[in-house]
Amino acid sequence: MRVSVGALFICSAAATNPINKVIQLLSSLESKVTAEGEKEQQQYEEFARWCEENAKEKQHELKNSAERKESLESTLEKTQADISTTKAKIEELSASISQNEADLEKATAVRKAEHKDFMERDQESVETIDTLERALQTIKKELAHGFVQLQPAAVNGLVGAVTALMDRNVVDGQSKVQLQAFVQSQESTTDEFAAQQAPATAAYETHDGTAAILGLLEDLLDKAEAQRSKETQEETEAQFNYEMLKQSLTDEIKTENKELSNARQHLASYKETESSTSGDLAENNKDAAADSQTLSQLQADCMQTASDHELSVQGRSDELKALAEAKRIIGETTGSATGKAYGLVQVSATSRSTAVDGVIASLKQLGRSSDDMSIALLASQISTASVSGDDVFAKVKGLIRDMIQKISEKARADAKEHEWCTTKTKETEAKKADHESEVAKLNSRSDRAKSAIARAEADIAQLEAELGALAKMQAEMDQQRSNEHAENSAAIADYQKGVEGVQAAIKALKSYYGKDSALLQQPVVGTHSSSGGAAGGIIGLLEVCESDFSKLLAEVEADEKEAQEVYERQSKDNRQAKAEKETSLKYTQKTLARTEKALAEINDDTEAEQSELDATLEYLAKVNKRCVAKPETYASRKAKRESEIEGLKNALKILEEETAGAFLAVRTVSRHQ
Repeated sequence: MRVSVGALFICSAAATNPINKVIQLLSSLESKVTAEGEKEQQQYEEFARWCEENAKEKQHELKNSAERKESLESTLEKTQADISTTKAKIEELSASISQNEADLEKATAVRKAEHKDFMERDQESVETIDTLERALQTIKKELAHGFVQLQPAAVNGLVGAVTALMDRNVVDGQSKVQLQAFVQSQESTTDEFAAQQAPATAAYETHDGTAAILGLLEDLLDKAEAQRSKETQEETEAQFNYEMLKQSLTDEIKTENKELSNARQHLASYKETESSTSGDLAENNKDAAADSQTLSQLQADCMQTASDHELSVQGRSDELKALAEAKRIIGETTGSATGKAYGLVQVSATSRSTAVDGVIASLKQLGRSSDDMSIALLASQISTASVSGDDVFAKVKGLIRDMIQKISEKARADAKEHEWCTTKTKETEAKKADHESEVAKLNSRSDRAKSAIARAEADIAQLEAELGALAKMQAEMDQQRSNEHAENSAAIADYQKGVEGVQAAIKALKSYYGKDSALLQQPVVGTHSSSGGAAGGIIGLLEVCESDFSKLLAEVEADEKEAQEVYERQSKDNRQAKAEKETSLKYTQKTLARTEKALAEINDDTEAEQSELDATLEYLAKVNKRCVAKPETYASRKAKRESEIEGLKNALKILEEETAGAFLAVRTVSRHQ
């Protein structure tokens, strides 16, 4: 009876023993470590995605801050340049206004001094001419009475007049000598001893001597009148030049004061823009510094976590290797000892336990369902091992554990490959998106720059056209004003001449017909009488003509004045518009040059970024070829391996349960024997 019971359980490949339990515990621990590793890997992948997303967000914010900083700095630089230019313009205008005011004040002072000097000289000239005329009148009067020499009464007045002429600027040295000789000769005539005391002056006692002094005085009179006429003309020209200079300086000061007021308003606006832009720039820099610090801390934390995860993965890998090594050593070195220690019994080579047959059938079914030749091959190996002799169960379980180990290692390698593919694909896609975004931004900036260049070129063309039109309009205005002034001047001259002629005719008629009540007496028949009635009508008609001419003269003069004022105002507006447009043209040309330079830099950046994008696309194609172009997805492969491992574990569990029953039976048989 004891033998039959032993034979019942000896049909199993081997009896359960502590060594098998150790191997089971090692396998269980190995599964636990693997499961914990998969969970930790999932957590790390989520953490890595969080790090990447937050890092990208901060990098995007930093890039926006950098672009905003560039824009604000450009605006600030332009504003500061405008402030500097406007300050220089204000200083230039202030200096010009001060200089013009000083020039006007100086010119006014000089004009006053010149006019005062002229008035003094003109008074002297008037006195000189009057003196000469009186002297000539005296001499001519004496000569008209037939006197050979001047009478004593006339001599006294003449000597006084001639003496007064001695220091006048019209009397040169030679004339002064002649006048002195004349005075001495005339004084000698009143002295009874003149013949003995002044023989040298006898020449002036004759009629010829008187004629000579008469000629000298006439020459001096002509010279004095000519000199006065010249000085009067010079004074008139000087006054006219002063008035023109004054008008020019006054207009220029007025224009510059207006430009100065506009420049000060622009300066205030520029300073306000500078203040607000500086504040925005400081706030932007502060935010950028905070984002940079946050990004640095985030990168440090993520790198530390990655380092810790790498150490954890390495430790788990070392642990799994240690467990696998322990299982290998136990399986290779304790087989015989286990059989002897725990009474393992051999079975017939031709017999198979029901448990092993069930395992074989289960493995074959698993191989067919998973379409895995390695499982079918394992079933064949177990079938062969089950009839091979000693320790069948140990061999079968060893084969199953080896297969589980191979599938697990293959699954880990596949998971690692999948992780690599996922990571690389995600990284490369992110790089691709970044490069595409950057290329799009650069293209957008390029389009904006091209648009700005087109606008600047259009503005320059428009400003140049407007300046040309302004110059053409000013030239036409100048020509029109010149023609109009010439016409008005001719009309004014004609009307003035007409008024003067009519007035002269009226005066002549009134001078004749107005005497002795000629217009009131009736003529006597047979004698000549003035035509008073007809003359009265003529004079009335002439007065109407005079009124018409005067009215037209006033209208032409008013039109001329108004036209000149309109011309000057428009010319001033044109000068101001020209200055503004030239300033705008200069600034627009600088802006165009700066934008063209920026466009060239953008094109270089775009070319470099496109090259990096092309390289990224090429690398992504290689990654896709390695990771995507597979006949079976990672999820299906993972599910298939999990199913295989679960089936193998179930088979191993069946064998160990069978072995445990056989072990108890063998121990019982051994005790009874």
